[in-house]
Amino acid sequence: MTSADARLAAAVALIGHTGARELEYGYLHDHVPIRQAGWWASATYRGAKISVEDQLGPLPALEALAVRLLTGARCQWCQGLVALSSAGAIAYPGAAMADGSRTPETEEEIAALGQCLWRLSGARWEPGCLHGQSTAPEAPQDRAARRRLRREYESTRPKATS
Repeated sequence: MTSADARLAAAVALIGHTGARELEYGYLHDHVPIRQAGWWASATYRGAKISVEDQLGPLPALEALAVRLLTGARCQWCQGLVALSSAGAIAYPGAAMADGSRTPETEEEIAALGQCLWRLSGARWEPGCLHGQSTAPEAPQDRAARRRLRREYESTRPKATS
């Protein structure tokens, strides 16, 4: 598997991990260079279609969709705000979350949630709380707890098919 293939698989898995039920991607313009084709990606999530447009290729479209879906999300394992880079998580005060709850209203309450820095591991994004990279109060603090969490997390991974 090439690096681009691994990133593509990771983006698709990450989109699926959000609970999206349907994923589509494609381009708008024929007979132009790939970077000018107007790539888009969309996912159906709880009856709503969420999409990104005007990307430079299929991989950027799928990665942009994954980022859009996870912006403001909370890690299901440690409840911290999901961060996909060391720049930190993004949260919108009072915004509705996928589980029906709301993001806290104040910066202090949002900061108290902590952050979970997800990282790309081969063809899979993994929660930082599996690796001690979470500041969330509910994140496992010792190796044994992280090993238990990893076993639980691994049991939820889709099995590879060929």
